Amino acid sequence: MSTSLTALSGCLDGSDTEEGSDQESDDGPPFEIETIDAPGSAAGTITIPRAGQIALVNFTRQFCPTSIGYLSTVGDAYDRLDTAFDVGPTGELVVVSVIDWTVGATPTDEELADWWREHDGHWPIGIDRSGGLFEAYHDGVFPGTVVIGGDGEIRWRDGGGTTTTNIVSAVRTAIEAEDGDTDSEAEDGDTDSEAEDGDTDSEAEDGDADSEAEDGDTDSEAEDGIQTDAEADADGD
Repeated sequence: MSTSLTALSGCLDGSDTEEGSDQESDDGPPFEIETIDAPGSAAGTITIPRAGQIALVNFTRQFCPTSIGYLSTVGDAYDRLDTAFDVGPTGELVVVSVIDWTVGATPTDEELADWWREHDGHWPIGIDRSGGLFEAYHDGVFPGTVVIGGDGEIRWRDGGGTTTTNIVSAVRTAIEAEDGDTDSEAEDGDTDSEAEDGDTDSEAEDGDADSEAEDGDTDSEAEDGIQTDAEADADGD
C-alpha cells in the first residue's frame, strides 16, 4: 500500500536513508551543473539560467520509484521538443535531469551512467554538487519539473509528475515569451536609434534656420548700407 501511495504522490525531499555531503550551496544563480558521459549526455557543464535560453529541468532521485517512472514522460517530452526547437547547452532550449549531490545517494559518474542507461535516459543527466539549483528552484517533491527563463524567473513548475503534453506546452509558451522579450528589446533599440536620428534632423533643421536667420541679418545690413549711401548722395546734392 505504501508503495502505491508513493507512486501517486511522489517522493518527499529527504525520503532516502542515505546521507549526502555537507557541501554548501554556491552563490548562484547562475548555477553550473556538471553533466556526465552517459547516453544522450556529454561530460561538461550546463549554465542555468542562461540569457536568451529556456531551461527545462527535471529534479530526480535514483531511489524514488515515482522519479524513475517519470523519466519516460520526460524522455517523450524531450523527443518532441528536440524536433521543434534548437535544443542543447547553447541552444534556445536546454533539457536536463539533475540529482542533488547534497541529499540522498552520491553515486560515482559510472554508477549514475549505468542507472541512466538502465532507465533509457537519452538526454543530459547532471549533478548539482552544491545543491544550489535545488535550493533555488525545487519545491521538495519528487519528481520535480521546472521551466526557467533566461532571466532566472520560473515560467512553470510541477511537483509529483505531469503529462508529456503539459511539459511541451509549458516549454513552448516560455520560448514564445522569451522570443517576444528579445524582439521587444530589439524594437526598443530601433526606437532609440530613430529618436537619435530625429534629434539629429532637428538639430540640422535648427542649423538651417539659424543660417537663414544670419543670411537675413546680413541682407538687412546690406540694405541698410545702400540706403545710407543714397541718403549721403542726397545730402551732398
